[in-house]
Amino acid sequence: MKEDNRGIAIYHVVKRKEGFEKSAEILFTLVKNAQEKYPNKNRMIYLDIEGHKNKDGGFDHDLFELQKEFILGFLMQFISEVSMPLGRFKNENQKNDVPDGLNIMPAKD
Repeated sequence: MKEDNRGIAIYHVVKRKEGFEKSAEILFTLVKNAQEKYPNKNRMIYLDIEGHKNKDGGFDHDLFELQKEFILGFLMQFISEVSMPLGRFKNENQKNDVPDGLNIMPAKD
């Protein structure tokens, strides 16, 4: 984490052996820690991904789901901006009441 005049920069690299659950837990913990250490400051995630490609060159299921469902669908409410391979997105209404914990439910088949 690094603080500047725009807020708190949170950087994470998803390693080749890091799956959805591990990555989600890491990102959630980083956001939670940023809120505790720098209360109510804008939080910006910068995400890089190593590997995790499918045969067509897109992201594998886990990392596509991490970006689309977890970050954009859940975590985005607690950050002001995210820059990741899927794109760059902004949130003008960042919430600061980050939950105490994360409960990842198994995917529905």
